Amino acid sequence: MIRHRLSTVATNAQGFDFGANWQAFSDALISEQRLATAMQSLQRLLERESLEGVSMLDVGCGSGLFSLAAHCLGARPVVGIDINPRSIAASEANCARLRPDASITFTRMSILDQAALTQLGRFDLVYAWGSLHHTGAMWEAITNTSRLVAPGGTLVLGIYKRHITSPIWRIIKRGYNHAPAWIQRGMIPPFAALIYIAKLLVTRRNPLEKQRGMDFWYDVIDWVGGYPYEYANAEEIITFLLLLGFRLRRVIPDGVPTGINEFVFEHAADPGHA
Repeated sequence: MIRHRLSTVATNAQGFDFGANWQAFSDALISEQRLATAMQSLQRLLERESLEGVSMLDVGCGSGLFSLAAHCLGARPVVGIDINPRSIAASEANCARLRPDASITFTRMSILDQAALTQLGRFDLVYAWGSLHHTGAMWEAITNTSRLVAPGGTLVLGIYKRHITSPIWRIIKRGYNHAPAWIQRGMIPPFAALIYIAKLLVTRRNPLEKQRGMDFWYDVIDWVGGYPYEYANAEEIITFLLLLGFRLRRVIPDGVPTGINEFVFEHAADPGHA
């Protein structure tokens, strides 16, 4: 089931078109194998084999891959939201291609649109991996996302790590989005080589062997162009969520200094989030 709703918050005109990148990734690479890898990623992260009886919200659904993965693991209902209409279109196409009978609702909506969010209700699992730091208002986005977690439910966040080079990357990303298309295309290959070498040296693993069903090349485009761009260290995120009534279940730091920290929180109480 596919449903579109126009948000009152428009995509940042000077920001990166994440939906175009997700469409290109989907057209070229989406497959059953990548879906299986995404399912395994969810199982490892949540430390459970099945999501039977779990309702799931995918915040910033991108290609819809993890909405599909949750559905395949038994989650019902599954809802994916994204502000970018191309992401909704990519999610719709991937669902039709891989699981045409899946009862997944994809809705165009901003996590900053509080009026629209109240219509969603709450979910047992809210998954916001790599999306909230691109809203231009990360802390507000985290707060709004936390309100969508049912009491006793699980919140998954993936947030960029704070690093000494983070302000430099913000300048690079902003410059990319203000540059003509031909300059943007020229920026990607040298950054891809730089990122490949850096990741290889730091992790001692082949950067082309991507986890979560993703792809190195499209991740590089996302990284270089991904603006708005915010970041935080793990302690900042943990402290903030504790104040919102959550307790930390686990944190998985990225091996790359500017990578993404993964957090799994549990809704410890119901401190009047509605």
